[in-house]
Amino acid sequence: MTSGWESAKDLSKKHAESGGLFVQLKDHGDKIAGVFCGDPYAREVVWDDEDGYTPYDPNGKHAGQRASLRVALNFYVPVEGAMKIIEGGSQWFKSILAVRAKFPLDQWSVEIERQGAARNPKTTYTVLPHEQLDAATRAKIAAMPLHDLERVLQSSPDDGDRLASVG
Repeated sequence: MTSGWESAKDLSKKHAESGGLFVQLKDHGDKIAGVFCGDPYAREVVWDDEDGYTPYDPNGKHAGQRASLRVALNFYVPVEGAMKIIEGGSQWFKSILAVRAKFPLDQWSVEIERQGAARNPKTTYTVLPHEQLDAATRAKIAAMPLHDLERVLQSSPDDGDRLASVG
């Protein structure tokens, strides 16, 4: 049984993380359920401590550096009734592809859970089917506008904590 303090702490965390455009899973055990929508937007980037993820420029500023893959998707979060953006690295995206091979992503919600503390470079994420969607829910989600992922990711400053460096 949880105390009133634990319940208040959990609600405080939920409200602090809701309302933003990006899904944030900041610490070990944080999880979210939702539905992937639309096509992914993939980009090669390099981490810059001052600017976050910046587009990879192999012939200029980033010559000799290794690029990382970042993949963004629109993600409908039912508990908030909102379309958000979720972004992660190559291992995270491979997990999504594995689920997609067995479960149509337009017919299922998924649960994503973080394993690893904030700023831990060995953090991993599980992506598992959560719930099959009924026809009314699928229609509601299909009617929601999607974010222009390329435009948003090129115009927003990246603080590195969208998914606390997923993947």
